[in-house]
Amino acid sequence: MIENTSSIDRVAGAILIAGLLFVLTPLAFVVITATQSYEDFLRNNFSLIPGSHFLENFREVWSRTDLPRQTLNSIIVGGIVATGRVALAVTTSYAVVFFTGRGRGFVYALVVASIMLPLELMIITAYQVTANVALPLNVVANLGGWWGALFGGPLDLQWNLLDTYAGISIPLMAQGSCTMILVQFFRTIPPQLARAAIVDGVGPLRFLWDILLPLSKGPLTALGIYMFISAWIQYMWPLVAASSPARTMAVVGLTRLQEDGERIPDFPLQMTGAILVTLPPLILIALFQRRIVRGLTLSEK
Repeated sequence: MIENTSSIDRVAGAILIAGLLFVLTPLAFVVITATQSYEDFLRNNFSLIPGSHFLENFREVWSRTDLPRQTLNSIIVGGIVATGRVALAVTTSYAVVFFTGRGRGFVYALVVASIMLPLELMIITAYQVTANVALPLNVVANLGGWWGALFGGPLDLQWNLLDTYAGISIPLMAQGSCTMILVQFFRTIPPQLARAAIVDGVGPLRFLWDILLPLSKGPLTALGIYMFISAWIQYMWPLVAASSPARTMAVVGLTRLQEDGERIPDFPLQMTGAILVTLPPLILIALFQRRIVRGLTLSEK
């Protein structure tokens, strides 16, 4: 007997349409506002009819603001953070799954625990360490006063990474979600594969490079894109770590696009900037959507 599912299909279709409207309506407001001029926006407040000033607004954002440079900063920082997170996750997950040792479970637990400690909770400490990366070394060297006794004075090394790509990127890498996902994927790989590699005389590094990484292209690509977008939308730490426009990231720069309390903000210009900031992640997702979908299944065929 064939069940009649037309009513279920109609309900599912209605839910899908409602979800699309919920997601696309704010985007439509952004696009329509970006097509208006500042004078039209002041006169009409908001119009459902698109204007004809989008290219003009885009040229103004591109030529008269720091947003293009800040978008490039976000691309650089996002690439560094995604590469660093994936590389750390690969090495940690490889050690946890394919090596034996009493401490590996404890190390894995510490890495996963970092998920519950977001950078925002440690932002003061992260700022102090980034302002002087040698601070931990100074503390250890001056503990008990032995350094001063040997060299006639306390150790006071200075290495400031604030307002640099490294200072913005490195603290954002300390997150264990990537490792947790890769550990689950590596556990789906038959252990007989590693044993056969050992029998054939394949070393650990060659097994990782020639066998494990090619099998992990789908999950690694998906994770890299997720980590890139995660770094792209960061606001609090880039706001604290970068004070100059030359190193400010796009999301922070977008909030500073017009800081003028004497007049109504130029919302068409801001919405045009928002579209510019949104384009790189959208292009990345469009180019690698098949890899993302394949990576979601944590399998590589």
